[in-house]
Amino acid sequence: MKFGWFFMFYLLHIGFCIFAAVAPPVVFRGKSLTGILPAVDLISKQVLVGIFYFIGFGLFCLESIISVWVIQQVYMYFRGSGKAAEMKREAARGALRAAI
Repeated sequence: MKFGWFFMFYLLHIGFCIFAAVAPPVVFRGKSLTGILPAVDLISKQVLVGIFYFIGFGLFCLESIISVWVIQQVYMYFRGSGKAAEMKREAARGALRAAI
């Protein structure tokens, strides 16, 4: 189940990186995340801070792209090493134990 936990938390990480790249004012009020929406808002008020926010937006986009590549590589290893079949057998055993 180690790969299952990894995939779950890494998908959560990718989701947060995408959320942070956009940074809508839904959860975090203010300018705590350096996304595209705060960058556009700040560029007209403080140019230097707006530039830093655009740099942060670019870095969050880069992190999202690299994270998607990493999860693809791990998934290919997971499928190729026979871990997927092992997890299916383990899940079937767990379901059988729960049924008994």
